[in-house]
Amino acid sequence: MKKIILLLFIGSLTFNVSAQSNSVTAGLGLLNTKVRVQYEHGFGDMHSVGANLGLYLQLNSGQRLEGFYRIYFGGDNEKGMFMQATAGAGMFSYVFDDDDLLITDGTNFLYSDDGDKFTSFGGSIGFGGKMTSRGGFVFESTIGFQIWTPPPSNFNDDYLTANPTYADFNDATNIALFYLGPGFPLRFQMKFGYNF
Repeated sequence: MKKIILLLFIGSLTFNVSAQSNSVTAGLGLLNTKVRVQYEHGFGDMHSVGANLGLYLQLNSGQRLEGFYRIYFGGDNEKGMFMQATAGAGMFSYVFDDDDLLITDGTNFLYSDDGDKFTSFGGSIGFGGKMTSRGGFVFESTIGFQIWTPPPSNFNDDYLTANPTYADFNDATNIALFYLGPGFPLRFQMKFGYNF
């Protein structure tokens, strides 16, 4: 009996491993210049997990790594419509940093930043579709909504005391530019790649 159970387990494991699919896709962001690379690993018939790396090249330049989970509605993780949830973190540069805003009162520096980069955490939820040709070519598109933490204030206490209005304006500008860039609430992606 133990041998039969072991053979059934090995057989189901072999079938499950052979049913798995992997794909690598990439895309460009034109509105906010970026490059995205994605790896997806399918398991079962209608589930997949993966990681998405985005390299942002303008304003808040930096990188963001997100993990995702997908459920495919058609029962095939190589094609069809899906729902996706992501979570991740990114490290981005400030638009205004010490190179832009170094101010002195003649003897002391009133502004020195607390670092040139900040970390943002967030996630998204969305819907999409994926097509895979017989040769393994993949096209996918996703649209959804995302929320990411904005950049914290980058000014030291001396600067805030000496220039509260200017600091508030620059903080607001940093946050606004972040939400027009990597933190934009609408998420739209198109990617091309290969399934193996």
